[in-house]
Amino acid sequence: MKSMEILGMMLACLTLSWSYAEETSPYGVCAHLGGGEEHRAMPANLMKMREAGIGWARADFSWSAVERPRGTWHFEHFDRVLENAEKVGVQILPILDYDVPWATPAYQHLDAWKEYVRQVVTRYQDRIRYWEVWNEQNLKSFWREEPNGANYTRLLKVTYETIKEINPDLVVVYGGLAGVPKAFLEETLRAGAGKYFDVMNIHPYRGGLVTFTEADKFLQDIQMVHDMMKTYGLSNKPIWITEMGWATPPRLGEPTRRIVSAAMQKLYPDGFQETVAVIYDEAFPVSRLMNESIWKSLFPEKTRIEMVSLETIASLEVEKYPVLMFPPGEVFPIQVFDAVRQYVKNGGTLILTGGVPLYYDTEKNHLAASWREKLRIDWFAWWTRPGTPEKASVCVAEAARDVLKDFPLQKGERFFGTRFLQAGDEMIPLVRADENDFTAPVACIYRFGSDFRGNIVVSAFMRDSFVGTNRCTPENQGVFIPQAILLALHNGIDKYFNYEFQAPEQDEFDAEHHFGIVHRDLAPKSGYLAYQALTKARPAGSLKRSNSWKSEDGTLFCLSWTRPDGKMGYAIWSPGASITKNVTIRGNLEECFDYLGKPVTVASEMEFAPGITYFVGTDLEILCP
Repeated sequence: MKSMEILGMMLACLTLSWSYAEETSPYGVCAHLGGGEEHRAMPANLMKMREAGIGWARADFSWSAVERPRGTWHFEHFDRVLENAEKVGVQILPILDYDVPWATPAYQHLDAWKEYVRQVVTRYQDRIRYWEVWNEQNLKSFWREEPNGANYTRLLKVTYETIKEINPDLVVVYGGLAGVPKAFLEETLRAGAGKYFDVMNIHPYRGGLVTFTEADKFLQDIQMVHDMMKTYGLSNKPIWITEMGWATPPRLGEPTRRIVSAAMQKLYPDGFQETVAVIYDEAFPVSRLMNESIWKSLFPEKTRIEMVSLETIASLEVEKYPVLMFPPGEVFPIQVFDAVRQYVKNGGTLILTGGVPLYYDTEKNHLAASWREKLRIDWFAWWTRPGTPEKASVCVAEAARDVLKDFPLQKGERFFGTRFLQAGDEMIPLVRADENDFTAPVACIYRFGSDFRGNIVVSAFMRDSFVGTNRCTPENQGVFIPQAILLALHNGIDKYFNYEFQAPEQDEFDAEHHFGIVHRDLAPKSGYLAYQALTKARPAGSLKRSNSWKSEDGTLFCLSWTRPDGKMGYAIWSPGASITKNVTIRGNLEECFDYLGKPVTVASEMEFAPGITYFVGTDLEILCP
């Protein structure tokens, strides 16, 4: 046999073993590799994935991208994706998805859809083993019409049968569901979907898992899917998460910053010398996403901030704490409503931003309008008041032009009125809608001069919430991602794909442009460094050591695993504020580093924060009593 043939065989064997190793990896990202910036930067971003220990890239292999025009097939761009991915050892999870102008919606044109599936899968069957069928079919925007579990099952069945006809060893992945929609999932399983997929798939987006309560909810959602699979006799099929992540738009919170600053100048023209009370409480999970630096960023420079619990509101002295602010968002802890109302009556200034005030309670139940009426907050939108535009351009209100300039452009969707004000009360608009003779405040001050002696500052802008689902600070992206991955893998998820890899970064406000864990120029964000540190501590092939995910005293997250090299790893972090604990280390500790991969000094007493601390060693046991 010629030497070149032998070398070729050796390289082929190496490629196969490498591919198998990556196929078993639980670590993935979503990447739009088929076109646009991510396609142009593809060789480099695939190498960056590999350097972070990421074994999978999920990418659209959309119908409209390969059949254009009808009957003409183009595969050059996907050929290039596969060539570059194979060079670095990253597996591609393709999504067969969406429709074309001559076959909309796709499930009603199954012959045409089958031909698309046959063309793509046949071409790549020797290079791609796993195939996902559609994306978020429970959303109208992706399904093209009202979502229906039986209709998706029709499309899934045809796709499964076509793929298995081509190669029975190929694996069919159920299309990733937006959220964890129990009713839709069960609708598909009742329609027989269980026979037509090999892997279940969800997209359980949410805020950061910053408390044991939030972690419990996440794991309950995962368990619900496990239980439903068991009910339908599908326990042997793995469950993947092929989308979950957090965006870091650079102007996140800017409307709130500007409005709060303008309100403070308007209400305290001689300067504010006292302390602002802000909420930070385990009983109000969204508040745990707001650390001191985030709170400070929402107020004028040098403003003193004090983080207070819910139970202290009733005893807040207005003279010492003239301003009280809740985390931006529409969720309100209704158990403290009476105390908050009394605070305003006593002369305090209450700040509520990030949407409709008091719209939900902490269980996400809608709150009746009477709660807002008791605070004299009147809001309306197109679905509550006829003649109101769905979206309207905004401008700075005349009364605020001296304190609020160059407000960032965006649309107003919810507005405020004066129906509940009493004699002596007034509304001071800060930002108002100004379109087609429609005018109404989107942000304003309710200044009271009746039996209420305080003020309420409100802003209905939705996109500026620090605590909204999927949005966070750049620092917190690196905190949240490994927490979610570790908890998911520990609780029965086989693979986790972070959304997404490279950020387009073309709109400073739009969260969709900032989910990436690397910047547009591929410079790493905290999410990338955190993913890299995670795969270093817990490489592919690691197995959990116990079912527990809390420390013995229940104050810390504490997960452990055995690595393929026989070493043991630990991940320990605090659910909220930093905790100092006595630490006993048994065995041979070889490495200790933080969630960004930076070395950590080991001592008998250590501080644990929301950012994970990793320990790696031989015969290792970490005790934090």
